[in-house]
Amino acid sequence: MTAVLVALGASACAASRQPPACTRPDLGGCAIEDVSFDGTQVIRGDELAERIATAESSHLLGGALEPVPILSIWDALTVEYERFDRFVLERDLARIERYYRARGFYDARVRAARVRRTGGPGKEGRVRVRIVVSEGAPVKIASVDLAWRDWTLERGKDVTGPATEARNALRIGARLDEARYEEIKKRLLRVLTDRGFAYATVEGHVDVDLVKHEARVRYTIELGPECTFGEIKLEGLGELPEGPLRTAIGIKKGDRFSTEALAEAEQALADFGVFGAVAVKPELAPDGQPRAPVVPVTFSLEPAALRAVRLGGGAEIGSRVEAHLVAGWEDRNFLGGLRRFSIEGRPGLVFYPTEFSTLFSEAPERVLPEIQLRSELRQPAAFERRTTAVLRGAFNLYCRQAGRCTAANEAPSRQGGPGSPGQAGEETPRSGQASDDLILGYREYVGSIGLERPFLKSDLKVALLYNVQLNSPFAYRGSLAPEARSLFIPYLQALVSYDRRRNRAGKPDSVTPHHGFYVAMDAQMAGYLRADTLLAGALTERLVDARDIRLQPEFRGYLPVARRVTLAFRLLTGVLLPSNYDPYCGDDTGDASERCNDRLDEALQLMQFRGFFSGGATSNRGYGFNEVGPHGHVPSLTGERGAEVPTGGRLLWETSLELRLRLGESFGTAIFADAGDVTRELSLFRDPGPQRIHLSAGVGLRYETPVGPLRLDVGYRVPCMQVLGVCDVEDVDAFRDENPGKLFGVLPVAVNLAIGEAF
Repeated sequence: MTAVLVALGASACAASRQPPACTRPDLGGCAIEDVSFDGTQVIRGDELAERIATAESSHLLGGALEPVPILSIWDALTVEYERFDRFVLERDLARIERYYRARGFYDARVRAARVRRTGGPGKEGRVRVRIVVSEGAPVKIASVDLAWRDWTLERGKDVTGPATEARNALRIGARLDEARYEEIKKRLLRVLTDRGFAYATVEGHVDVDLVKHEARVRYTIELGPECTFGEIKLEGLGELPEGPLRTAIGIKKGDRFSTEALAEAEQALADFGVFGAVAVKPELAPDGQPRAPVVPVTFSLEPAALRAVRLGGGAEIGSRVEAHLVAGWEDRNFLGGLRRFSIEGRPGLVFYPTEFSTLFSEAPERVLPEIQLRSELRQPAAFERRTTAVLRGAFNLYCRQAGRCTAANEAPSRQGGPGSPGQAGEETPRSGQASDDLILGYREYVGSIGLERPFLKSDLKVALLYNVQLNSPFAYRGSLAPEARSLFIPYLQALVSYDRRRNRAGKPDSVTPHHGFYVAMDAQMAGYLRADTLLAGALTERLVDARDIRLQPEFRGYLPVARRVTLAFRLLTGVLLPSNYDPYCGDDTGDASERCNDRLDEALQLMQFRGFFSGGATSNRGYGFNEVGPHGHVPSLTGERGAEVPTGGRLLWETSLELRLRLGESFGTAIFADAGDVTRELSLFRDPGPQRIHLSAGVGLRYETPVGPLRLDVGYRVPCMQVLGVCDVEDVDAFRDENPGKLFGVLPVAVNLAIGEAF
């Protein structure tokens, strides 16, 4: 009865949001179904649609749910109807002609604007708007000249070359564009003010010949006096210390005036993260008064809250099911000096071995406690004004997300070496059956110390860190095998990233980018430093230490296809070069068995932390967490009757292509394709054996939240594209070890729910 009332209420609400019937003769108030343009050859229709008020109504999934029974209620609840107004349309037509003129089409005219009712049942109250444009011939640039009012050889030696280079960016023969013309004017002014001419002015003039469709551009430049910085004043400090801020600004009285130096100082203050707003004002003499060559500068600051407490909770439903709490505290002026200290705890419970496909069909065997504790101390202006010293520490107690940890393998047992789940003729327990197998956990201690520095207006960031990681295994259930030992992984890490991602407004945005790119490199060297050996020897001889080189470059690109559509691309690779353990351990080949008899368990344990894995919400979305890549039976990890678990590989490649469509202000959707593989060989393709690309395709929904988009992705493993040349991968013995889970035991599908885009 309750469900019926809810459905009736939703239906009534949906009905109340339906557009009224078109009864007025001028169609005023009717819902706009579509806005289209004819005659647009150079200027795109969606570019014009962004600049007018007459807009089409926004439906979820572009209106695909509107004719579907029951689901149409959701469309009606989320639709945003735009109403037709002929007076608004008249002003929009004038806006279109003015926009064409700004883009160099002085002969452009709007020939007609047709408004007609739409047909079909349920759409009587809607109209379509069709705007017909005649672009005409564009005006092209015939010449670009610079005129100097007070130039001398001595004063102009630093600015003539850069000014000429800036002028040449406006190419002769190109279409006249007002935005480009103004951009060059600003670039010329920046060339002058960066080189000490604080009072410089640039005036622009354009002569347009409408008969020849030519334009002659002239910029007139006045340098003014050469200036230096005067007193540097800071306003609105509150309880913040002045010394570190002045060090970060890096400008001294008597330095040559430079707007570039002011911009870098503003960015340096913003990087502290303690200001709600930073305003920089050079105190230039007013017009009509003598121009003082010494220019004082005032930094107006608005401090944000320096201390914060975070409380919350969350859950994960996917390859595992868990719930957790989050509590944290942060002080952005810890012990003075603008040091930033933060600490966060995240206790949680894992419902083992429940996952999304068994959430309602199987009860968890056991509830496993987990905890994450993290702290960080950041010291600004270490060694020099933009370098920050970083000290981090963490303690984690957890069960590794390596498949289902110890859930028994559903595939039949195969005879083999250390990588085989059992001896010939033996059967492993089925998934979902209770067993006494080992449930392995780790106590993890991590410490890091290093330096970070931004460059190029903070788009380029470089960090050099020394990390020490100690992982001590324990048993949630059962007893540890004698081979299980603690792991010691000290490594030097270099992180470099260059971020040019921008949103639709052109501002830096790493959460919902619309255009730009991101390039990063994570390089690690473990066990090669003298300090690594000394630390390992000082702890205990029972530790297993790692010695390897690990490289992981990544590229992400974003292309604006339309006003609300973004094409996103990602390419990620990884290479591991171990020297004191063998990544082939865990393979079923006899050679691997011979090589690994002595250090089999040590190598497999190290690969759990140093090897590469693939699959999951931010990886290949057609697979569960870590399901892609080599698997093997690891007694020290899974017990004598345990399942095959991901053992990691030496080489990783992943690529993703995603078309993101924004629907209204809060909703969006995405169509994606993911592919990739993890191999033990240092080769993109496995040798020998069938090649695996693990191609997945799917769709997703997005809902905007204050912390990023809430994302639901459904990935489908494309038949015949998992192993090249093979359509039924269940018959391929070499593929059976990966054993990707099926949704409800039937569909080759993975469901991922997360916050933030996949990349």
